[in-house]
Amino acid sequence: MGKPYGLKIVEAQSAKSYKIVTDAYHKRYSIEKYQQGQFETVIYDSSLLDFRHLKPVDQLAWNRECLKEDNQSAVYILRNQDDRAILIETQLFEKNWCRSCEIRSVHGIPLSTHQMFYQAFGDPFDGVILYDIENHPVMKKTYAIDSITKEFSQLLTEEWDMEKESLLSQSIKI
Repeated sequence: MGKPYGLKIVEAQSAKSYKIVTDAYHKRYSIEKYQQGQFETVIYDSSLLDFRHLKPVDQLAWNRECLKEDNQSAVYILRNQDDRAILIETQLFEKNWCRSCEIRSVHGIPLSTHQMFYQAFGDPFDGVILYDIENHPVMKKTYAIDSITKEFSQLLTEEWDMEKESLLSQSIKI
């Protein structure tokens, strides 16, 4: 879970291709993007944001400090269990509901985006999809909604195989 994998092998000179790179012990992953066989950029590096740590057990020790907040957005710094600043989170609101969340490294490097879905807004489910910086879905969580607070409550499903979700991400615009 949370480990990148390829769907099919393509020719090195393809218009667009990706290369998954890992160390011998599979502790660190990166995904490189290529255009016409030429390196373009790194779209994911687990040393900056390790998707495998996006589990509640790992996040329990994290702290969030508010840096700035208004009616349309909020900016937070996230600290790990060692009190080290690890991420900057920017939340965007629609009618007081968080609809998206951009994650950047503390250096300002874009890492991922969470898009929140609510049936109250006409979305197909209540939950979150995590996207990489290329807007590819990485993980989907569906939740029950608390009837009083209208916030996500009980986690119903968690999916890491996002092959089918690329169509959903293209059909829903916020």
